[in-house]
Amino acid sequence: MMVRSGVSRWTMAHFALSLVALVLAQLLFVFGYSDLQSGLRAPATLIGVHLTTIGWLSLLMLGALYQFAPVITNTRLYSQRLPLYALVSIVAGLGAMVLGFLALAGSAGLAVGWLPVGGALVLAGFALGAADLWITLWPVRPLPLAAVFVVCSLAFLLLTGLIGLGFALTFALPQPSAFLGRLTGAGLELHLAAGLGGWFTLTMMGVSYRLLTMFMLAPDAPRRTTYAALVLSVSGLLLLIAVQVAGIWTGVDVAAGAVVAAVLIAAGVACYLADIVRFYRTRARRHLELNSVTAGAALALFALALVAGLAAAALGVFGRFAGTIVYLFVFGGLTGLGLSQLYKIIPFLTWLEKFGPKLGKGPVLRVQDLVNERRARPWFVLYFVAVLLASGCLAFGQTTGWRVAAGLQLVATLLIVAELWRSRHPDPNLEPKPMQVPGLPARPVARGGPAGLERPTPTPRSTT
Repeated sequence: MMVRSGVSRWTMAHFALSLVALVLAQLLFVFGYSDLQSGLRAPATLIGVHLTTIGWLSLLMLGALYQFAPVITNTRLYSQRLPLYALVSIVAGLGAMVLGFLALAGSAGLAVGWLPVGGALVLAGFALGAADLWITLWPVRPLPLAAVFVVCSLAFLLLTGLIGLGFALTFALPQPSAFLGRLTGAGLELHLAAGLGGWFTLTMMGVSYRLLTMFMLAPDAPRRTTYAALVLSVSGLLLLIAVQVAGIWTGVDVAAGAVVAAVLIAAGVACYLADIVRFYRTRARRHLELNSVTAGAALALFALALVAGLAAAALGVFGRFAGTIVYLFVFGGLTGLGLSQLYKIIPFLTWLEKFGPKLGKGPVLRVQDLVNERRARPWFVLYFVAVLLASGCLAFGQTTGWRVAAGLQLVATLLIVAELWRSRHPDPNLEPKPMQVPGLPARPVARGGPAGLERPTPTPRSTT
């Protein structure tokens, strides 16, 4: 299926730029320029936040979707040019937004007008990417359930960009409308709900339903919990956004509706996590590779962030710990899962490009031959431990401790990126091992024969 769909031309470029943005954001956190303890509305903090959400997570997810939406539906991407146009537009828009935030922070010679310019470019890039994916998915109706998650998440992506553009216009226009003023004053939760909940979470759910079953050889038939995860999550997000818009428009108290929406979302995520646990329990691949182990760790932190959020809301202290919960969610759950899957996706795509065409014509390397799990495992352990330490320091207001933990997190990220680079540029001296085709007996070959024609050794059914 993967070979038929081909390799998306611009996926690797998305991955590379997203990793650059992640490292830049973490540098800003480590050196104290973007201080999460000063609040999410501080211009300097907004630079780090948008490098993370737009530069890292959005580029990562779009790049992955260009590759895996066709895989989910066993087809080809509609256009290989639109992803390039979208990438250029998003990167240019993010750069313009950074200039606008610097102007808000008081940098001389810069204009706040860069904010709406950047927001418009980012929204245009999101629209181009979403259009390419929607057109790819439309002809293959009825869609697989994993693809339905993706379709819904793309709608929330556009809504997130539109809300962000509204914020930018409020700062740049000399006399913004009353609605824009109310949106900027009370719309942060709306922006977070559409972005973190709708775009990031639904995409993570849809892609992981496909990736985890594929890499662990687990049964992927949808269950009632799978349908419930989709219906409850999307319904809860729509209700949450609707009541928040109503509250901004009318000024009425919508706390009751927000509570109902939060319960629906939590129930949907719980169903999703139940499916993930089932994948691990029913997998055919008994020995878990590093990407599956680290994905489990990331999803455990994702669940921890959800439980912490619900507990904080029930105790009436959510506002106090919101930064901690969001940090754990973004860097523990989403970023942890992203790095873990890149550790498999990048060598997988490299294998498809360099060795896939040779399959059946002679011995080739396995995907696992392109990575060194023993060398990479400590870096992932360091990353997740650093995220937990950073979250704890944020919760207790320990600025110095948080910056030290963020520094450890940055070191772990750089070491993981180095492992990704090695898998993308494999050692040319690696010798391919003969692959045993399942069901066919191995043919013994006389010693001293041509290189690569020795007796084949049994290999797993999967080339991964």
